[in-house]
Amino acid sequence: MKIAQIVKILEDFAPPQGAAEWDRIGLMVGDVERQCSGVVLALDVTDKVIDEAVEKDANLIVSHHPFIWDALARIDVSRGQGKQIERLIKHDISVYSAHTNLDMAPTGLNVTLAAMLGGGNIRLDDEGAGALFDVDTTLGELASRTADVLGDRTVTFVGDADDRVRTAYLVTGSGGSEYTRASGLADVLITGELRHNRYIEARRDGFRLIEFSHYYSEIIMQDILYGALASTGLNIIRAASDCPFRRLEEV
Repeated sequence: MKIAQIVKILEDFAPPQGAAEWDRIGLMVGDVERQCSGVVLALDVTDKVIDEAVEKDANLIVSHHPFIWDALARIDVSRGQGKQIERLIKHDISVYSAHTNLDMAPTGLNVTLAAMLGGGNIRLDDEGAGALFDVDTTLGELASRTADVLGDRTVTFVGDADDRVRTAYLVTGSGGSEYTRASGLADVLITGELRHNRYIEARRDGFRLIEFSHYYSEIIMQDILYGALASTGLNIIRAASDCPFRRLEEV
């Protein structure tokens, strides 16, 4: 099976037109006409992920976060991303990235996590970047459920733990820019990487927030894409966990 056929499956699952205008998705490095020997699924293309692809003879890495974001003025192969690009090309490894199109796919990250949190009546927000879902619980219980489902001990919240929550607005990754929209549609915004001013605004507005780690909310992409690619018969590998930070409790 050619890499192009894998790309077709990915783009049927998460259509490119679903990506935000500012996003960088698609083939980042490589040649889609090559035969695929195996696929590594990873949140980010790191040195460890490239090592795993080489060790397991997989010549396609599918990442969630775009491997190349800014235009490259030069490629210095002695360090940094230039060195990674050299390794990828040397080992004939292609990289394909599916980002906001995967977030907003019908069974993509936002919908999947909403279901994992026990949400009902899940619907994508066509005018925003997240998913709405119905729930009948307290803010504290929903925050606790979020931490348990994701295995994320960094979860925090703004509001009273006993506040009743019936509608939630969820954005995996970083969704602070959806604050205004979410506050007009839901009782709580669940997302990651919120800035301090959002906490202050939420307290001022009487709105509720649940914040999780960007990493833990999006590493579920491995299971989502594993399911999408399972029928290919190829060796589909979930990259070993490569969380970029450690919690004090892990030390």
